[in-house]
Formats: sequence, structure tokens, C-alpha cells
Amino acid sequence: MKKVYSKEQLQTITLRNVNGMEVSIMNFGGIINSIKVPVNGKIVECVLGFDTFEEYISDTYRVEYPYLGAIIGRNAGRIKYGKVIIEGKEIQLHCNLGENQIHGGFIGFDSVFWKVIDQVKGENPSVTLQYVSKEGEEGYPGEVTVLVTYMLTTDNRLRIDYHGITTAPTILNLTQHTYFNLNENDNNVLNNTLQIKAEKYVPLEEGFFTPTGERPSVVGTPLDYRNGQNVYPHTDNSFIREISADEVMATLINGEGTLKMDVRTNHPVLHIYAGYYLPELHPAHRKTLGQNKGICFEAQGYADATKHPQFNNVVLLPNEVYEFFTEFKFQVIDKNNK
Repeated sequence: MKKVYSKEQLQTITLRNVNGMEVSIMNFGGIINSIKVPVNGKIVECVLGFDTFEEYISDTYRVEYPYLGAIIGRNAGRIKYGKVIIEGKEIQLHCNLGENQIHGGFIGFDSVFWKVIDQVKGENPSVTLQYVSKEGEEGYPGEVTVLVTYMLTTDNRLRIDYHGITTAPTILNLTQHTYFNLNENDNNVLNNTLQIKAEKYVPLEEGFFTPTGERPSVVGTPLDYRNGQNVYPHTDNSFIREISADEVMATLINGEGTLKMDVRTNHPVLHIYAGYYLPELHPAHRKTLGQNKGICFEAQGYADATKHPQFNNVVLLPNEVYEFFTEFKFQVIDKNNK
């Protein structure tokens, strides 16, 4: 049965800083639907998205649903056969992608209305959203309460803080699924320069696209971004963070060489997807969607982690608190002082 959404619940919050940067967030799915950055006298829209709520819930968009800009939960990524192991017990989750689960199930955190519980104005404006995921939602045990705070700083950092608690042992592995396109024009991201400070990546099992459990070196693969290279079109892998959370893990520079974005996180992996399977859509007054038109930086826990004991744990217990952050920092490049 198709879910019916009421626009009456919709709130859109726009954060603005002193530099003229703007970030717009919807309480539907926690979606970042716009990030505008002033670059050398012009305003550059840095993310893929729509200007209307109706487009986000349209059948045309949902048929090859790419989760534009949304919070993903309870679990980011795919779970093979929809089965997880919690405290030695196998639990069957709802499978919304054939025989697997992806991004939390049929109605994940991306497709619900969140409650706006706090807004802060001033130099570093922020908004905090809350969602309570009921016991049994999409097959997950425990009632989970999640807070997500978006904050825009005076130095053009968009910081996302995740906080979660549960009433019973469960899976909690959240991420943010914004597709970035920093180009001043409507080109794809393959002319962007990407650098990732990661020595290892997570290969995926053919046919399932779930982790094999291995963590090989990036050396000799198209995923060796250590020294920076153009975006490889088939990039869709998790890169393992072995540096401190204070260090920049990834940097993206637009095709014109005028804008860069640094990514920091305390999540164990940064999953990067170059949008190879993005559907072709032409929203009015926005950048077009299509193959490689945007790139995701999904800081998260390991996908399907409960089947691989060598991976960091994604099980949350009632006496624990889920605390992670991701930061995207935008900086205009002065070509005269490179």
C-alpha cells in the first residue's frame, strides 16, 4: 500500500551564516535539499535536490529512488537477506530490495516526518530534529529515539551530530545521503578531483553488493585516491578511517577548481558513491540528475556488520548512547594564491 504524506506537517528550516552561505533542511526525512555557497560573486548550488515537497514524494522520483539528501536509518547500506545477528540471535528484517534490505527498509528514516525540537539562531545557527522509531519498525527490535542536529558555522562548516538511545538491543547505523555537485555548471562530477586519506577499502560481493568481510589495500585499484585523482565513475565503496576524527578524511574540488569541500568524521568508514545509477530527472531551476551527476559521502558504520566480527560493532544496547558526527567544510579556492 502506498504511503500518503500530508504536506501540513512539512517544515523547511534555512540556516544562514555571515558569509552568505545557506543550508536548507526539511523535517521530512531530515533532507538537505539545498546548500548554496557564494563563489567569486556567484551563488553555487552544491547539492542535487528539488525545490518542492511534491517532487520528493512523486512516483517518478520514487521508482528508482536515490535517497537524495536524506537521513538514512536505522541502518545505512545493504543487509544480505535482511538478516542481522544481535546477541547471538538471528533476526529477520523487512526486505525492500529483493531478498535484501537497503537503507532501513520500506519506510526508513528518509521517508518520515521528524519533529523539530530546537532551533538556534546567531553566528552558528542550528536545528535539531527528533524521530522515535517504534518497536518492530521494519523488523528492528527496541524503540529507538534519535536526534540529529545540523549546524552551520561562521567558517562554512556544516556539522551533523547524531545521538541515539534504545529500549532493547538493536541495530543503529545512521548516515546522511546528500549528493554533492560543487560544479558552477551542470556537468557531472567526473571532472572533480577527489582525495581520500584511506589505505584500505571494503569490497562488495557480486550480485548482493554487501561486504565480503575483506579490507584490502587500495593500491593498484581505481579506488586509490590517496594522492587525489578524478572521480572514478564506479566508486561505490566504504573507505576505512584510520586517522583521527580531527583530520580531514576526504576532499572534493569542483571541475572549475574554484570550490573545495573537506569531510571529517568519527564514524569508522566513509562510504563514497559516485552516483553511477542516478536516475535521469530534470527538476526546474536545479541541476539535472543522471549518471555520475552527484557524489555521496556517507560517513557511517560498516554495512551488514553483524555477520563480520572483524567489523566495528553496530549493535546499540539500552545502557549505551549512539554519538557520531560528520562535517562538510566549504572553501573558495583563490587561484591567484595556489
